[in-house]
Amino acid sequence: MPAAKAGDIRSVHQARVATRRLREALPVVGASVSTRSLGRVRRQVRRMTRALGPVRELDVALEHLDELAASNIISPRALARVRQLVVQERLARRRDMLEAITPGKIEKLRRRLVAVGSTATPPLTAAAIEAAEYQVARRTRRLTAAVEHAGGLYLPDRLHAVRVATKKLRYALEIERELKKLRSTSRIGQLKRLQDLLGRMHDFEMLIDRTRRLQAEVAGSDRRLAIELDRLVGTLEEECRQLHASYMRRRPSTLRLAAQVAAVTAIPPSAVA
Repeated sequence: MPAAKAGDIRSVHQARVATRRLREALPVVGASVSTRSLGRVRRQVRRMTRALGPVRELDVALEHLDELAASNIISPRALARVRQLVVQERLARRRDMLEAITPGKIEKLRRRLVAVGSTATPPLTAAAIEAAEYQVARRTRRLTAAVEHAGGLYLPDRLHAVRVATKKLRYALEIERELKKLRSTSRIGQLKRLQDLLGRMHDFEMLIDRTRRLQAEVAGSDRRLAIELDRLVGTLEEECRQLHASYMRRRPSTLRLAAQVAAVTAIPPSAVA
């Protein structure tokens, strides 16, 4: 968090991932911690995730613009204007992030996490493993539902839901693996690759949205720039189509993975009760 606050791009990413992993881990200790204490921690971690997320996504957008600039297939002027727009938005989002991760708030979260950790029973208990299995079962059902809801059409919002569900199941499986001292990482690796593919698609969709907004602004004053921006949109859309084709090839294996996990991870009766 301190390095993220100081502006280190990699640390923003690591801090965001850490908060997401915390959000998956906290329910595992929920059985031995007061609901009120756990609720306060989860809300604070969620706020930090939401503050870090937009900055990280805009950092990635700038990286993609650098990739496009190196390819020499898009007008440098068009890329420069989109970059300017992204940088301006990042400055605003960074101000929001800094408000959410002040030293005082970070220290408060640290104290609460220490309190939760010291109150909880040792993690390698049947109750903790049962809670982890419950998380995996929930995340598996949600991934299956998201994949089926997305269908075979290119619908960015539904595909983004698949990405989020994939990420959450991956983190839940990592926690379960740690508690059970399992060795296999094949399913986690498969989910990570799917997450990366869908993430790249989502990143390009964000760039398309910002490029179209800029295109609408300059259409009446700079027709040449508008045409150059249109070419950028076309390039990004073609990338998205290729990524979606790759996703569709992986879709059957993703559903099989979810079915396999569901078959061995039933929701514990105590969790249902």
